[in-house]
Amino acid sequence: MLESSLDNFSNDVFRFLTGENKSARGLLVKKHSENLCTHGEFSFPNTVKSWHGFVDMNKVKSQDGNFLKCVGKEITTVMEESVDWEIKVNKVKEEKDRVYLFLERSRTTYIGLLEGLKNNTLITHKLHNICSKVTVDPVCIENNTITSLRVNYLCYVVRNLCLIVDNKQWPEIIVTSKSSSKSNEKRILFCGPVLNANTGSKESIVNADAFIRIRQDEMTLIAQHKYGVRVMTNSKWKEFIVHLGESAVKFELLQIKPNSAIKINFDCSSTGSSKGASFILYNCARLETIIRTYNEKVNVGTYPPLPDFKDTDFTLLSQEDEWCLIFNFILGLPSLLENCVEINDKSIEIRPHLICTYLCSMVRVFSQYYRRTRILMEPRKHLLPVIFARMHMLKILNDTLKSCLNILSIKSVNQM
Repeated sequence: MLESSLDNFSNDVFRFLTGENKSARGLLVKKHSENLCTHGEFSFPNTVKSWHGFVDMNKVKSQDGNFLKCVGKEITTVMEESVDWEIKVNKVKEEKDRVYLFLERSRTTYIGLLEGLKNNTLITHKLHNICSKVTVDPVCIENNTITSLRVNYLCYVVRNLCLIVDNKQWPEIIVTSKSSSKSNEKRILFCGPVLNANTGSKESIVNADAFIRIRQDEMTLIAQHKYGVRVMTNSKWKEFIVHLGESAVKFELLQIKPNSAIKINFDCSSTGSSKGASFILYNCARLETIIRTYNEKVNVGTYPPLPDFKDTDFTLLSQEDEWCLIFNFILGLPSLLENCVEINDKSIEIRPHLICTYLCSMVRVFSQYYRRTRILMEPRKHLLPVIFARMHMLKILNDTLKSCLNILSIKSVNQM
């Protein structure tokens, strides 16, 4: 099972407020993803009305007003209590009936990066196993339609999530695009059809192979625009473009909620449909290049070898972009994967589109960070500690990105 110190923190806050462990309904302790500097990393409502059903109202002094006061607690008590928690609260503020919690960042950074190391190793290990609980509806297997292609891609992702999110009671699952499919022994997971964006009807003319070729052509145009005519003649480029086109198709078919229909624009001249996948893979290659360049400089003696994790000063990761990458993406991975799977007695819902959204957000922040920050600086003695901290962070971020791509069955790239 993946480690999640943020979930543990949320539970600590919930238990502090109610005396009980957080239940599935206990979503009042909210994790933030934006404005972390001004609104903190977590918050909770401070009105009694919000906490009905979560605390014993017979013990509450008043049914109205400030929740903390009604349960006999002070706003600063959260900080005092958190001293014994894995993640500590550094600052608290109240604004408009809501309490905002600011985490102690330097300690949380260390915890988050260490957690990222462990979780990425565990995910890699788990994905080497075989999942036999998830199968494709036989009527969709031999069909070369784009809808059937989407069914197959979804099946791969569900298998991978089944291996990783192993704290759920996974049933036997059949993935199908046929709404009429039924099974007494297995759970049906419906995959919505692929529609032509221009006609609005189910695509029947362009088959799966042709669709992949269209996206490969689109990737060729993007690469030509950036790298010139050699893209058309170089054999390695051609092989690379084949991979990029397939990756773009997978990403495009998985980025919409599975049971919803997806509208596809087949106009290659628009060069817009593949930008999400290409931007993710471009930044994947960028991360690999930074790591490879550092290692090359170590080999020629420009940089010393990267020190052990425990000997690195992570307090030097003080930029807001660095905190956002660690808090939202490295620390945020376990809860993301948990949110991708919902299983109950009556239904099952899988949300691979959340991974696609997460990856788009991650590379957008990383790209911004890359533009603002010179990572591989001059090897001066006073600059080396921050280079070491950044390299450890980027290696873990890179592994996190690749973990998510592997779950989507998309191969990462080493260079562009």
